[in-house]
Amino acid sequence: MANNSADKRVTLTDVAKLAGVSKQTVSRVINDSEHVTDETRIKVQQCIEVLGFRPSALARQLSSGRSYTIGVVSCGGLGYLVSGVAYVGMVRQADKMGYALLIKELTDFSPGSVRTMLDYLIERQVDGLIWAGPEMGDSHVWLNDFDLDSLPMPMVVVNARQRGKADTVAFDNFEAGRMATQHLLSLGRKRIGHISGPMSRWVAQLRVAGWQKALDEAGLPECKEYYAEGDWEPGTGGPGLRRLLELCPKLDAVFVGSDRMALGVLHEAHRLGLRVPEDLAVIGVDDAPESAFMIPPLSSMTQDTPAMAERALRLLVRRICERRGEPYPALCAQAEDPVMHHQLVLRESTLGKS
Repeated sequence: MANNSADKRVTLTDVAKLAGVSKQTVSRVINDSEHVTDETRIKVQQCIEVLGFRPSALARQLSSGRSYTIGVVSCGGLGYLVSGVAYVGMVRQADKMGYALLIKELTDFSPGSVRTMLDYLIERQVDGLIWAGPEMGDSHVWLNDFDLDSLPMPMVVVNARQRGKADTVAFDNFEAGRMATQHLLSLGRKRIGHISGPMSRWVAQLRVAGWQKALDEAGLPECKEYYAEGDWEPGTGGPGLRRLLELCPKLDAVFVGSDRMALGVLHEAHRLGLRVPEDLAVIGVDDAPESAFMIPPLSSMTQDTPAMAERALRLLVRRICERRGEPYPALCAQAEDPVMHHQLVLRESTLGKS
């Protein structure tokens, strides 16, 4: 029967005494050592079950010289990667590989603040670090000249441009902008505008560049003038569309940098009496859950942020194992492409009713 006493913790000594073996033997069983006979292993495991023994995480850390903890630094708000579905996915993946997550937020990207954050995580002996983005303004500039080899743990950067030797997992947002625009071109649209996210954001810059590249390839460089900047939110979709129509009254398509802004575009198009997609084809990015229920249903592009977070975590654990000369856990045994890709999801806002 398990020992449920609230004031006495079952120890290795207790298990060893009941099993008639040494504490070292119990430790070998707990750590799945090969240097234990099957008969002894079964006996010790039965005693562990009878006593309700729970190995000490602290003792494990002290004996192995590692914390089994991964630091996750969120830049500019805890809502990015470290909350909701993405965070839950990271926690589950980490747990399966034997790690816990330590979440920290950084809003000041000065060299001093970055150094203080790194020192904090080093002092807590995290085994690895995820710098969780997003890249905005100068949030990642410190990586340009930073000596990553000076860190006692590996680091993976998420959703930012490649800088130096830093491992980076990110979506190809240039290709996303190009792909969305090519879809509109394939429909025969010739006057294609773009409403971007805030241009302080690396993601928005790449999507603009992809849109421009597709226009150049199609021989429509004049369309690059049909541009407005938004802030990812619905409230800037309508003003953005009005600005594009001022620049090009015969606008026949718009690539919108987020589904939330596209909602504002659809609302404004309806208010102006523009039929979607007959008069104006609209495509967004994110494939948000509500996009399929907009009027008309919105064509978009998937961006699986939880998958990006989990891939970054698996890459980091691979780097931890490489540094320590250990085999990879099964979940990260296979190398993965650090560049992730969007997928077109086509609906009525570009294709019309079937």
